[in-house]
Amino acid sequence: MVVALFDKDCEDVFNEIASIEWEQEDGKFRATTKQFLVSLISSQPFYTNKVIDRAIRNLSLVQKNEQIIIHETNLELLNFVSENMPTYMKFIQQKISSNFPHKSKPLLDHQAYMTNILKLGELSPSYFNEIIMVIIEKLIKIDVDISRSPFAVDKDELFTFDDNQKLSEDEMTEKLDVVLSQFLQYMRDSTSEENIAQWCKVLLLGFDAHILKAHAPPNVPFILFYFFNIHSSLKTVLLDYFWSVFADKNQPAIIRQSGIMYLASFTNRSMSVGKADFKKIMLTTATWCHTYISNNDQISVKCNHTAFYAACQSLFYMFCYRHKEIFASSESKMFLDKIDLHLIVHCKLNPLKHCNPHILRMFNKLTSMYEIVACSAVIERNSRMLLPSTQLIGNEEYPFKHCLLKSTSKLIRPYFKDMECSNEFQSEFRQYKVSENFEDWDNVIGETSIAMSPDFQAMSL
Repeated sequence: MVVALFDKDCEDVFNEIASIEWEQEDGKFRATTKQFLVSLISSQPFYTNKVIDRAIRNLSLVQKNEQIIIHETNLELLNFVSENMPTYMKFIQQKISSNFPHKSKPLLDHQAYMTNILKLGELSPSYFNEIIMVIIEKLIKIDVDISRSPFAVDKDELFTFDDNQKLSEDEMTEKLDVVLSQFLQYMRDSTSEENIAQWCKVLLLGFDAHILKAHAPPNVPFILFYFFNIHSSLKTVLLDYFWSVFADKNQPAIIRQSGIMYLASFTNRSMSVGKADFKKIMLTTATWCHTYISNNDQISVKCNHTAFYAACQSLFYMFCYRHKEIFASSESKMFLDKIDLHLIVHCKLNPLKHCNPHILRMFNKLTSMYEIVACSAVIERNSRMLLPSTQLIGNEEYPFKHCLLKSTSKLIRPYFKDMECSNEFQSEFRQYKVSENFEDWDNVIGETSIAMSPDFQAMSL
């Protein structure tokens, strides 16, 4: 009876009620409040948006003793709306995104909000996809922000700097670490035979929408790395997806480049990718390169061949990273004949000119060592060219290179494959912590020091 009289003129009264932190009250008070609000939005739609906004905004509240709690009253309200008032679904999804705690908010706010929206996804599966997408989007923004070069600042920041408005990098890194590891553990513990397909689908959607287009985020892509390693039977889904991104001619060149770089790096670094899968991916990449060379024999080198150069570099990268597995097999010669590195290296398009210099040096040294293709003459000729490459792939870093987040790295480490190399190869990169388990390559590589990218060291996460 009371709510029937609760029209627009009672908005001030509602605001007073909404200002009460009923999440901190006892169970009876919360139950009464929930019953009142359910009745209110059922009979007075004018207040529905306000109730939804208040319920979502307060999901980040923590108890006075700084304990994170599940806000059952707010979650049940949102679940009621989704089941009985489906027209408000879009509004709820927008509010879940807009109320995500800003990066400047305390860590507990982020943990509380994450805990509660994930619980909402369990109560109301219709929210699940949107919640996972929002989490990925927000974590990517933090990841990119803390990994930016100190020189890569916004124009507005070039001439203004306020210490009070800037969070320390250590604080932001810790925040990302705790929240990302929280999400990975939730993902691990909540996946089952019934929902694993849904998880797989939404993670690929999140990758396509937010991760793929981001500029070299170093940590958040490990969400996919972790999921497809703990569910290794699905790894081919991810590998096929990366390849489809690269092979899609309708995609921009930079996106195709990212697709093949993700494929190569996952192939190199994932424990779930065995020798058979690795050789299959190398052969597929090499065959694509051979076809491209054949189809573009008469086309000007000045055309945009970014996808081709990215594929060649990734092929060289995979060869360098896992060359021991290739030559450990009695069928190594047959396999090398199939991938025909000589055809690729000496083709008119000259992929070595557009290769990352660190990968190039390693590839040159290894191919010379195994006597499978002569690169030195091509490299020497390229060094005499006056004009630099306009299609250099080396400016972009390969993903899954390292994870320097303390808690997150402990989850990633068991599934991460290192590249074995001697201390000689690490000397230029002492700023990175490396594994102690190396074989002595001195007799293999020789006395000449090879400049290596951080990609080529055995990283201890």
